[in-house]
Amino acid sequence: MERLFTFLLSEQHVRSHITVILQAFLFAALAIFLLSRKTWPAQLRMLLFSLVISIADLTIFFDTFWSTYPNLLWNFPQPATEITGLLTFLFAIGAAYLYLNVKRSIKTAIMSGALLAFGMAFSAFEILVATVSPATLAYDLSAVLSVLVVGATLCAFSFWELGNPLAMRPRLTSSILLALTLALVPLGSMGSILPFDQWLTVIQTPDSALFSPLSVMCLSGGLAMVFLLCIASLLDIRVATSQQREGDRMRHLADGTFEGILISRDNVVMDANQSILDMTGLDLNDIKLLKVPDLFAGGFGAKKDGAAALADRVAAPEQLELLGPAGRRIPVEVLSREVPYVDGQATVVAIRDVTERKAAEDYIRYLAMHDTLTSLPNRRGLENVLGQVIDHALKHGLMAAVLGLDLDGFKAVNDSLGHHAGDMLLKEVAVRFQAQLRDTDYLARLGGDEFVIVLRSVANVEDAVQLAKRLIACLWQPFTLAGHDVYVGVSIGVALCPRDGETAQMVLKNADIAMYQAKIKGKGQVYEFQAGMETAARERHDLELDLRAALGRNELQIYYQPLFDVSGGITGFEALARWPHPVRGMIPPDRFIPLAEETGLIVPLGEWVLKTACTVAAGWQSDISIAVNLSPTQFQRVDLVNVVMKTLEETGLEPARLELEVTETLLMEDVPKALALVRDLRALGVRVALDDFGTGYSSLAYLHNFPFDKVKVDRSFINKITNDPNAWTIVESIIVMSHKLKLRVTAEGIETGAQLSMLTEHGCDEMQGFLLGRPMPEMQASRLIASLGDLRDAS
Repeated sequence: MERLFTFLLSEQHVRSHITVILQAFLFAALAIFLLSRKTWPAQLRMLLFSLVISIADLTIFFDTFWSTYPNLLWNFPQPATEITGLLTFLFAIGAAYLYLNVKRSIKTAIMSGALLAFGMAFSAFEILVATVSPATLAYDLSAVLSVLVVGATLCAFSFWELGNPLAMRPRLTSSILLALTLALVPLGSMGSILPFDQWLTVIQTPDSALFSPLSVMCLSGGLAMVFLLCIASLLDIRVATSQQREGDRMRHLADGTFEGILISRDNVVMDANQSILDMTGLDLNDIKLLKVPDLFAGGFGAKKDGAAALADRVAAPEQLELLGPAGRRIPVEVLSREVPYVDGQATVVAIRDVTERKAAEDYIRYLAMHDTLTSLPNRRGLENVLGQVIDHALKHGLMAAVLGLDLDGFKAVNDSLGHHAGDMLLKEVAVRFQAQLRDTDYLARLGGDEFVIVLRSVANVEDAVQLAKRLIACLWQPFTLAGHDVYVGVSIGVALCPRDGETAQMVLKNADIAMYQAKIKGKGQVYEFQAGMETAARERHDLELDLRAALGRNELQIYYQPLFDVSGGITGFEALARWPHPVRGMIPPDRFIPLAEETGLIVPLGEWVLKTACTVAAGWQSDISIAVNLSPTQFQRVDLVNVVMKTLEETGLEPARLELEVTETLLMEDVPKALALVRDLRALGVRVALDDFGTGYSSLAYLHNFPFDKVKVDRSFINKITNDPNAWTIVESIIVMSHKLKLRVTAEGIETGAQLSMLTEHGCDEMQGFLLGRPMPEMQASRLIASLGDLRDAS
């Protein structure tokens, strides 16, 4: 060992050693570069690496040899030089093969390094033996052994570092370690052998011997390899144990996740966690036999191979279907990325089961397109389908139909039996409608009691009309709700496309216009859209806007029509709303009163009429009463009694002078509620009259059950009493029956003297009509009262 250190550290050899180290680093960097070119074939990499190592070994050895023994400069022993170069090349081939083709471990790295180091040392000794004759050398056995062990270790770590995926700069570190090996082996070999002229002196020392160089090399190399393999085995065991523990920890961690995890290389499954095994119904051994695309329905993108497709799913997850047990398809999200894994790169694939989320998304999408009560499509769903139907009809020259439906009498059911009953009614109506349709027809609910039916193809409009008639007929049978038999009807409007519109919005609008016409023409009917209907609907809309504006500007007026007793005296006036439109002129009540009812404007209008009439009547004589009509909407308001009471308090009118008129149809909608309201109004001191008597279905029952003060005979009977004996018989019977029930009788619509005479002779209490007095403004009514008062005073 002393000779070795003396040789390595002597001043006369330091400069040559530095040159050797620089040469070794250049050759090592080139060799490592060639060995690490993964894009090149393995055989080419092995060949080029071995060639560079062979040249480097011979070059560095002879440089060291000639600098030590200048007298032997340019001496190449033949054929030893060629043989040792070939041996070094073969040893390098073996080392590169172990690195490239055998599973990398500490043991294989030590074997590769030891093999390469042994080859270079053997070559050095072979050339020395061939140069010195006879073939005997004096050497230090411990130095030889140390050179082999250190050289093999450096070379082994060079191979290990080059293949370590976690290394920061694998090529640089490997090049440095291999350069040290290339420099150390020739220098160490040269330093462990004494010149021939000194071997007789040294051979006497106890740590030296005289043996064949080959046996020395084999013994030293064998000892070095045994020593290094023992160390490598211990390290492998420790590393394997550590890897096993880390693997178990990572597997437990992976199995504990809710996502399925796959590890693959070249699309082949290498490992999987328990979640993905549960999702696919496979065990670990079976799933390792598959490729990743085989686990999904349809594999991956058609434009890419599986590996490229997987590597691209780093940022945005892709929606795929995983093949589960029994061929079940599981909607999943797939994310993947490249990671270092077991001697190379691998792809980690994360698979998240999104079945519940997809079901929630589908349900949200369903809710967006369907009515939650009846499960029918809603307006959005209808517009989507109708747009497709119209496009198809336009493209193929076909005709489709749209039916707009609105229930008649639904509001009364909803108000009387409650919203729950109303909801049940809508469901049952939807079932009856659906039973009348073909499989290709489309039923939707737009909200409230409004439905729409789309007929994808019809031969003519009569097909749609016949269906509409069947829909009307299917509602004739009563619905049983909460123990009550309930009747509703339906008004239907029909529009054809593309005749009545080429867009979904236009066709729906025209069907709605036709449905409104069916509504105002008596309900329970079907109307086909006509061109003039749109104009009428527009005029109605304009009239509604004008009415709202007129109420806001107090443009409406109240006319007063007098009521007379049998002696010709005025008993009171009936307040009648009139609308003098600044452009259209005087608009009759039969135009704007129904419009006010439909739009809800009747409530503010009715309250204004009540308050204004009471205010005016308060200034009249105390024996003159005022009669005000109540609309169904007003009568159904729960605060009607409070409104009347507040009006009387504000105007100062005596309650007995106010008479409120209600109709039979108003009472029919909710008899218990109507009876309670009539009683509450009577409790205020207000009189209640039954208007238009004789036109309903249950008149006698109302007279018996309700505490009315007066009955007004409808004008339709009064107009016929002089030429229709049956009409007079009915009027006469009403007068007699009412008097027996202690009710006053008023005949309205008297237009002839004969009518007046007949009613007066048979005891009718009050008369009203154009013959006696037309509706008049407030000032004229006041003058009429004053004039009659003056006549009474004069008499």
